[in-house]
Amino acid sequence: MHTSLVPYPSTRHHPPMKTRTIAALVLLAAALPAQAEPSAAVQTEARDMFAKIISYPSVAGSPAVGQLTQYLAGEFRKAGYAAQDIQIIDSDGHPGLIVTLRGKSRKPPILFLSHMDVVGAKAEQWVSDPYTLTERDGALHGRGTVDNKYGLLAQAQAFIRLKREGFVPNRDLILVFSGDEEVDGVSARAMAQRLKGAAYALNSDAGGGFRGKDGSLSYAIQAGEKTYASFELTTRNPGGHSSRPRPDNAIYSLARALTKLEAHRFPAHWNPVVLQGLQAQLPTLQDPMKSAVSAFIANPSQQTADAIAAIDPAAFPELRTTCVATMLRGGIVENALANDATATVNCRIFPGETVAETRATLARVAADDKLEIKPLGNPLESPLSEIPPEVRTALAKQLPPGTRITPYIEAGATDGLYFRSAGIPTVGVGPLIETEGSNYNYHGIDERVPINEFNEGLDHYYRLAKALAGGK
Repeated sequence: MHTSLVPYPSTRHHPPMKTRTIAALVLLAAALPAQAEPSAAVQTEARDMFAKIISYPSVAGSPAVGQLTQYLAGEFRKAGYAAQDIQIIDSDGHPGLIVTLRGKSRKPPILFLSHMDVVGAKAEQWVSDPYTLTERDGALHGRGTVDNKYGLLAQAQAFIRLKREGFVPNRDLILVFSGDEEVDGVSARAMAQRLKGAAYALNSDAGGGFRGKDGSLSYAIQAGEKTYASFELTTRNPGGHSSRPRPDNAIYSLARALTKLEAHRFPAHWNPVVLQGLQAQLPTLQDPMKSAVSAFIANPSQQTADAIAAIDPAAFPELRTTCVATMLRGGIVENALANDATATVNCRIFPGETVAETRATLARVAADDKLEIKPLGNPLESPLSEIPPEVRTALAKQLPPGTRITPYIEAGATDGLYFRSAGIPTVGVGPLIETEGSNYNYHGIDERVPINEFNEGLDHYYRLAKALAGGK
């Protein structure tokens, strides 16, 4: 995915982080100088590696994901990693890669998360080949340049540079690259179970910064995300010929249930992260929404939350669980009554609520004892993560002085949910500093990352790793 407060998301997982959130933070930060870029040699090596990474059309389930995994493993071997420190994992046909930079102690390790897979791209719709890194209009174009191969590159380059330098951290540092984030997350789920007990994880697929036109800078850390869960709602009856309609028509029964669900609004929830995120957005809002959000921050309640929804029902989905019908099927021929009708309802569940509770709410709202409600797959609840104080401190030191750092809850989901579910606190600390003209267009046509942002973010995880594990 790539979600972002500006940085990213994926169709399955992430709606883009609201740009207004980071833009709001900009209004609260003083004008700041840009970060120093890494050396020309680092930029050149990273650019060459990026071109290779982009060249793999690594759509989940395709052979290219395995090929990219092998390429990356080879680069780590060349950097000096021992064979036992490079593990290629197979999870039901989905590759994953775990690389360990050995530390001096047995302290719980720090994980660095990225994903190797991308959504598909049709070459005929792009100006240039989506799987050939192309420089144009001050940006690098190609599928995955933002979601999530830039985060992947920045983390891989950090580990390669640290190994070459002979850096020995005060604890193990572990890269975790998944192969199917954009679909089922099987590889991330398996690797999270393998790595239980880690101190915390730093996810490149969420969070990041925003630089205003005046140079002011803010940075948002993803502290939580909604649980992704889909349900199938099915009604059944004996069917029959269309010339003799029955009163218990399966399609009509399902339609009535869906109409009730459409009208239902889940209760609002709030916590310090939600309130801080809303506070940050206030400067970008206009009345009447600005007054409604101000009232909610001052006095969080269902009443003040409903006042926000009354102005715009689609605003601030991070305040509550949401469920929406996304797929329908029923009937096989036009002159026969359907024996069954099924709808897929996709839910994004607020941290702290359970899948079972959400299913029970769907059943209560539909109020049809004959309606079958079945969860799809094995959805996992994703608790809110406390931001490790040393992570906030390290970010504050490497970002320009005065940068406002604020947590937020993602309305979508990333691989981070599997690590949180495994008991590993996970925070999104993406490497990119976006501007109003970045136009990443991840998941879309002509995905791109501006060259200046590409260069500026290359040291992000290199610096974080040193700061968090005893380096200078």
